[in-house]
Amino acid sequence: MKLRRIVHLTMYILLALLLLWIIAVQAGCMSMRTPDREWTEKLRAKGQTRAPGFRDIPGSTGRTIHAVVVGSTDTLPWVIFLHGSPGSADAYLDYLADTSLSRHANLVSMDRAGFGYTDFGHPEISLQRQAEDIKAVADSLAPGKQVFLVGHSLGSPVIFRFAMDYPGQVAGIINVAGSVDASLEPHPWWQNFFDVPPGKWLLPKSFWTSNREIKYLEPELEKMMPLWASVQCPVHIIHAKNDRLVDVRNVDFCRRMLTGAPVQVTLLEKGDHFILWTRTDVVNAAILNMVVRK
Repeated sequence: MKLRRIVHLTMYILLALLLLWIIAVQAGCMSMRTPDREWTEKLRAKGQTRAPGFRDIPGSTGRTIHAVVVGSTDTLPWVIFLHGSPGSADAYLDYLADTSLSRHANLVSMDRAGFGYTDFGHPEISLQRQAEDIKAVADSLAPGKQVFLVGHSLGSPVIFRFAMDYPGQVAGIINVAGSVDASLEPHPWWQNFFDVPPGKWLLPKSFWTSNREIKYLEPELEKMMPLWASVQCPVHIIHAKNDRLVDVRNVDFCRRMLTGAPVQVTLLEKGDHFILWTRTDVVNAAILNMVVRK
């Protein structure tokens, strides 16, 4: 009898904890985003003396795109950063804080659809529509000018799609650990489980959003296959050989497909998928080289 009570009590506790977890994640916990009010202090702590600006830009798809801007000098080129999945604009906080970059360019980090403060929790599967979001930001901040694009992981196919659809607006691309080859996209069993209830209730909204867009990434990449030759701008690819999340063979795919663009490749022996943060020196150098040379 006593053992039965212990078992029942344990079950009630576990159910209560599960319910609390579901309530917490659905309420927006683990949103992986930095509120605007915290950016200034965080940038200053890293040495950036320029105060950030915040823009909510209407997009052609009906959503409002949130972006963080450091610099607004018309004489400097514009660099737009696009985060991976999951993520938000603060994935590039170290880059917006870097004064060696902000001296040479206006820096913009935007929340992709479904993340940060851009229609949070409502993913956009279409890479073409996400590219339209970049266009809305570019047209608003740098009208009539070409922009440089930096993308990490799933942010990379979005910037390539932008270069395919709007080649005249792109000055150069930095592709960091990009997932662009449809044939290399994995399909683990749990993608379907967590895509719909009750599995989706167990995930924070940022992770469910990530799972949803990754699940449908392969057909979106296949749509881009006939368009790669339209990319004409310089491309610098940075990838770690030991990347366990995005296969390094994506680099070979880019080399094959970018027939109309000058391509430079930096292969790192180590760093895994997180070189955006662990090798900022390499990424910064690539950005500066491209921006200053242009």
